Amino acid sequence: MSAERLAPAVRELLRAEIAAAHGREVSFVARPDPNGLIVEARVVARGTVDAVLALPGVAVRGELLLHNHPSGVLEPSGADLTVAARLHDGGVGFGIVDNDVTDCYVVVECVRPRATTRIDPIDVAALLAPSGSVARALGSFEDRPTQRDMAAYVADLYNEGGVGMLEAGTGVGKSYAYLVPALVWARENGERTVVSTNTINLQEQLVGKDLPILARALGTGDHSPSFALLKGWRNYVCLSRLDQAREQEDSLFEDERRAELDALSAWAARTSDGSLADLPDEPSGDVWDAVSAESDLCTRLKCPHFDRCFLFQARRRAAEADVVVVNHHLLASDLAVRMASDNWQEAAVLPPYRRLVLDEAHHLEDVAAMHLGAQVSRLGVDRLLSRLEKNGRGLLPTLRSVLFGRDDLLSAASRDLVQQSLVDGLAAARRAAEDVFTRLARRLDREPGPAPVLRLRDEFLEDAVWEEGLGVALDNLLLAFSRLSEGTAMIADRLALDDPSERRAQLLGELRGVVRRLDAAAAGLTATLRPPLGGPAAVRWLERRGRKTVNLSLAAVPLDLAPILKENLFDRIETVVLTSATLAAGGDFSYLEERLGLDLPPSRMKVREIHASPFDFAEQCLFGIPTDFPEPRDDESGHGAAVARVLVELAHASDGGMFVLFTSHAALKRAADAVRNSIAGRWPLFIQGEGQRDHLLRRFREAGSGILLGTDSFWEGVDVPGRALRVLILAKLPFKVPSEPLTAARLERLEARGLNGFAHYLVPNAALKLKQGFGRLIRSRSDVGAVVLLDRRAVTKPYGALILEGLPRASRVVGHWADVLGACEEFFARHGIGAEERAVEGGRER
Repeated sequence: MSAERLAPAVRELLRAEIAAAHGREVSFVARPDPNGLIVEARVVARGTVDAVLALPGVAVRGELLLHNHPSGVLEPSGADLTVAARLHDGGVGFGIVDNDVTDCYVVVECVRPRATTRIDPIDVAALLAPSGSVARALGSFEDRPTQRDMAAYVADLYNEGGVGMLEAGTGVGKSYAYLVPALVWARENGERTVVSTNTINLQEQLVGKDLPILARALGTGDHSPSFALLKGWRNYVCLSRLDQAREQEDSLFEDERRAELDALSAWAARTSDGSLADLPDEPSGDVWDAVSAESDLCTRLKCPHFDRCFLFQARRRAAEADVVVVNHHLLASDLAVRMASDNWQEAAVLPPYRRLVLDEAHHLEDVAAMHLGAQVSRLGVDRLLSRLEKNGRGLLPTLRSVLFGRDDLLSAASRDLVQQSLVDGLAAARRAAEDVFTRLARRLDREPGPAPVLRLRDEFLEDAVWEEGLGVALDNLLLAFSRLSEGTAMIADRLALDDPSERRAQLLGELRGVVRRLDAAAAGLTATLRPPLGGPAAVRWLERRGRKTVNLSLAAVPLDLAPILKENLFDRIETVVLTSATLAAGGDFSYLEERLGLDLPPSRMKVREIHASPFDFAEQCLFGIPTDFPEPRDDESGHGAAVARVLVELAHASDGGMFVLFTSHAALKRAADAVRNSIAGRWPLFIQGEGQRDHLLRRFREAGSGILLGTDSFWEGVDVPGRALRVLILAKLPFKVPSEPLTAARLERLEARGLNGFAHYLVPNAALKLKQGFGRLIRSRSDVGAVVLLDRRAVTKPYGALILEGLPRASRVVGHWADVLGACEEFFARHGIGAEERAVEGGRER
């Protein structure tokens, strides 16, 4: 093939770079035009005469990796073909030139863009205008120019491909701004969009409210927009496992759990959804474990309930939908499966997709870290072993009853195997697990603090705990898991030969599912306690979790997600829209760009825009920062007393209607104990941990003058428009705890690069978190209220300006608490807040 595929300027560039490398091999990334002519090229690596350094992730879909063969022989080597195959999976081509660039041999063509019908950004934005079809479908409509601007940007991203970061302040209406282009694109091109969110609340808003309205607004005679919500496997009840649990309830459950099973069966007969969220009362963990859908237990088409299966109904709806709504956890699971199987074209956990919207995108790194790592817990191991047998119930008693029901020699041999290999092996595994986790617990007890965490650094392999017996205990547990896994697999194979009928398929699936989980638990223990040398950098730790049920947990997660996300998500997906109310820290996107691997070339990163809230914060919101209270880090007790004082005094001024947000459960508990007696009789008091989150929120909205104390889960994803929420107290700046293992490791990595971890990680992260918390108060144009930040560092420390820079432009009062309280009282009086309380007080004085 001649070099006519290369534009003259590209040929000259390649010749010059090869000559400058003295004839050694050089790698280039080239971009062809729509006709296949290579019109741009850039050097990405210089290697030796023998090999080319092929860097993963440097080329994106539609580009071509070129390198020269100094010999002039353009026949691809074995290494060339391996690289070409890997690149092809990502839509990247591969070619070879000679040193003079007179010949060019394209081994694998790059994926050329599909012929698509462009959507006009102006027309898309017009759909959201006061005279547009969306306004007509809504009936009452609020004109939002920033929403139309954002929709036009999203439409451009669909047309051109690439990645966009679009921050949208409260009130912009970002969901319509990305859903309308997605639905129009699907109508014109038949391509689905996956929309991934972090919170259930946003998922419910999209599927239960926004998408049904937009489907009515944008539907035509030829096309009716479709959408689907897809959840993870364990969110759905499995009808086959439910049948099995009912048949074997005597051997699986104790008496008090059978009533739950009866209720589940009645619900499963009438529900059309079949997911945990549809249940009126959440079942106990062991009952749901026995009946929930599991991918490695599913018999799929062999299942007698396949046609009615809730999970596969949801998957079928998703496969046909224009928009599929998922959460970040499911998206990360899909990514992990695709990476492990090298499947980028077919369905995995999700249907194949080329257009992705990441809403609440600032959470992606932490969610992906946990899904792409390994976790093992004491309760998880106990639950896995109990699945085999506990108190005479479980798979082994069920298996014994099946085998004793047969009278042939093969069944007799299988019964012996169950007793010798499985029952005895299970007892050995239980003893070994108890030994391992007891030794780990004792080691953790040596760490300081009320909730100790032990970072498992490389030097942990030299810790005294190994000589004290952990090494032998771990060997025993891994050996017990291995024998139990082998025995379970063997009996499953024998049972399949002995009774291949479909009625045994579920039991076989359960047994083989246990095998896979035993193998995964063994791999997790190895990854966390004895990682292989030379593996990818990971953060490993041991901690206690849970407040009601204490659980010892081991975790190992990748230290740097950026290259993983860049190569496997942002370089592969045609269009990616990242949006949130908090993408930029102090107006700068670089923090999240670095964390997520978004250091992309301009040809790929198409837009970074901040769409400010349309609300009049200067009129609607007062922002107070008292400066005469102790700093939380210097005087924890004094700061806690200040929080309690401000809470009570502001409650009197506003007649309740208050959120108080903390950064730790301990601080929340201290405040609750301090104010409970003085305010609980006057205003309804709702405390996180003393009820389910959604239940607390509903009761708060209904109360009208309640006071809610919450931690992390209330800082975002909570929407209380109207007068029910009129005061927001932020107890302190929401810095991550620097000693937490993952945070500490990220800080160390930055320090190793010569960067200040506090400035480059903790400060921008706190800025985003504070902006999320601040955004809980003003949710509509008619909302009014006051935000009080009880952390003077925001105005006394040099970093405070960056943290405050991204907040809405509310009227700000900084000074002594008496001055801030006075300003709040004047603001409340001007807006009629707390009028009933003042009337009562006035009546008492008269």
